[in-house]
Parts: sequence; C-alpha cells; structure tokens
Amino acid sequence: MLLRFIFLILPLFILPVPLLLEPWLTALGDAEKMLAGTLPALLAVVVVLLGLGLKHYRAVWLSLHLLLVGSVLQLLAAQPDENPARYTALLLASASLPLLQLLLLMLPERHLLSRYGLRRLILLFGPYATLLLLWHYAPLMLTEWLFTLPPSLLEYTFAGFTLSHGALAWNALLVFLCLGFVKYRPVDTVITIALTVAMLIGLSRPDTPLIGNSYHLLAQLMLVGTLIHHGYSMAFLDTLTGVPGRRALEHLLHSPGRRYVVAMLDIDHFKQFNDRYGHDTGDQVLRMVATQLSSVKAGGRLFRYGGEEFTIVFRGKQEGEALLALEQVRERVANYPLAIRDQGRPKDDTAGRQKRHNKEARKTVNVTISIGACENEPGETPEQVIKRADKALYLAKEQGRNCVRTGRERPRSRRRSRSDFAREAG
Repeated sequence: MLLRFIFLILPLFILPVPLLLEPWLTALGDAEKMLAGTLPALLAVVVVLLGLGLKHYRAVWLSLHLLLVGSVLQLLAAQPDENPARYTALLLASASLPLLQLLLLMLPERHLLSRYGLRRLILLFGPYATLLLLWHYAPLMLTEWLFTLPPSLLEYTFAGFTLSHGALAWNALLVFLCLGFVKYRPVDTVITIALTVAMLIGLSRPDTPLIGNSYHLLAQLMLVGTLIHHGYSMAFLDTLTGVPGRRALEHLLHSPGRRYVVAMLDIDHFKQFNDRYGHDTGDQVLRMVATQLSSVKAGGRLFRYGGEEFTIVFRGKQEGEALLALEQVRERVANYPLAIRDQGRPKDDTAGRQKRHNKEARKTVNVTISIGACENEPGETPEQVIKRADKALYLAKEQGRNCVRTGRERPRSRRRSRSDFAREAG
C-alpha cells in the first residue's frame, strides 16, 4: 500500500524539476536544444505503441493530446512577444487543455480505430485545428478578441508566467472535477492532473521554449510510467480482487528466504454458494475475503492462487507466529456479516439506498474459510511446501472446515459439519 501511495503522488512532486533545471537548460548548445525539441515526439510514439500493445487506450489518447498541445506551444513560442494574437492563442489553448483532459478521463477507453475512437480524434484535433486556422487565416480576429477580454483574463497571477487569474481559476476548477474520479480510476486521475499541470506550466512560459519541451517530455515520461504500472498490474495482479495473483506468488517463491511459512486458504462450500446466490454474489464473496485477508498480521503477503483459493506467505517467520495471525484472520472472516445484494434491487440509486437502509430488506450471511499451513524444512523446495500446506488444507476440510491445520497434524475422524455454509444472520 505504501509503494502504491508513493507511485500515485510521485508525479505531483516531480513537476517543479524542469523549473529547477532552467539555468542548466538555457546553457545547452544548439544540438542539445534540437534534441530536446524532438525527444517528446519520439517518446510519444513509444507511448502510443506501448499503449496499443497493452490495450491502455486512455494513455494513447492523453499522449496524442499532449503532442497536439506541444506542437501548438512550439509554434507560438517562435512568435515575438509583441504579437497580441499570440497571447489570445495561448489563452485558448490553456482553456482547451484541461477540458479535453477531463473528457478523456470521463469517457470509457476505446480503441484508436473504432467508431468511437475516430470521434475522439475529431474531438482532440477540432479545437487545435480551429486555433491554427484562426492563427494563419484570421490573426486580426484573435487580436480583436484580446481587446474584448475581461481584466481577469489579462492580469497575470504569477510573475514570469503568462497565466491570468481567470485561466488559473478555470484550470483549478477542472482539476478539482478530476478528483471525483480518484475512487474509480486512481492512477489515471492522478496522472491526468499531473499532465494538465505540467502542460499548463509549459503554456505559461512561451518565452522559454525549452521549458515547454521539458514539460512535454516529462508528461510523456509520466505516461510511460503509467503504462509500466498497467503492465505490471496485468501480469501480477488479480483483476477481480485486486491482490497479487499466482504469477506474483511464483516470483516471490523464487527466493523466499531460509525460513518461511506457506498457508493455503479455501472458501468453504463456495460452489454451493454460487449455485444458491449466483456468480455475482460469488464475486462479492471473493472480494470480501480478499479484503479481510489483506490485513493479515505477522508480515504475511496475500496472493490469489486460483478460483476460491488464496495463499499467504510469511517470510522469516516460524509456524507458531503464522498460526496466530491465521487464526485471527479466520475469525475475522467468519464474523464478517456479508450483505447479499438483492437480485431485484431498484435501478434507481436513490431507491436502492433507501432499500439498503431498511434492515428488514437486507440479508446477511457469514462465510468461513479453511486453512492449511506449513513451515519449510531444510532442503525443501517451495513447491513441496505448497503441497504439504495443501494436504493440511484438505485435513482442515475433513475435520469440519472453518479451522486452521498444519502438516504436522494427523488425520482424525470427525463428523463433518455443513452448518458453516451461508449461515443466515437475519
């Protein structure tokens, strides 16, 4: 969780870097400046290819949008400061930038060549194409607009930045609206905000093209980081529960350390649960169990092994320490009242909330898990430890479920109990 939080806020902390490097950037030679001007476009090609390969189309759209903004910035940066149409064009670009970024965040991901993808291309190119047409064919119109603007759009907020009070308020409003998507798309939301701020700073420094290029390059690098994170999630995280999957477990067990404990966990009577309540409720059960298991103590790391089975690895721990943590998490799952979603619940959100607040209309059940745990022995491979833990799990199933067993225990006859399945809580 800490690493994920650091990854989320890191883009916001690196935004001042180009400004801090401004003295060094201005001292670059002509060849280095030319390279700095072409690098963002080359990196945008890399982002587009990676985004298409990883099917992260929002990153592709954001990269293309940044490329358009960067092209407009380079064009306007070549114009003299005395040109009044230049400021109007910069103001229009700074107004379009956050609005289009917000729209790309709001809209669902679509392939570049789909029908919806072509519409988004028009959506992106439309404002900037209109701006360029006005710049080339009606510069006097842009100049006339400048004299009709209110003072809030003409007075600069910060010294050295071509950013007016009105432009800052508009961008701040749209960035604030982006925050509404943090819960649903945390990585994309933070990256969108960081990209918007980065390009806005670039547009606010038209007199220093290297600053604009640096922020364009930084924005494309952020998208590369987003794609790396997306690729990692696809390879190592389970999409349903959000916890690391079996491939991540195999990666960990390549070097688990000299001492470790492996625990295999299984949801009791999960198939019957699916048959009775449906697969949507089964997915709800899996997510609830994963959430409870994620808080296991003693440094245990949770993985989804497959189906209704999970694995927890305790590195550097003895069996006694792991058993105590496993017993605590088993009780936490068993005592958790899971609210079953009504199959016929209203589609209207307001009516649905009213029905959820009505306790008589809600049905809760308790889910139990069985656990088998084993500590590694000298010379034993991780695969062998998993097999022993799996045998201990079967032992827990045979002895009534909803319990923790180890590979050191012997099977003993015990009457099986089915009362632990979906115990109605009222």
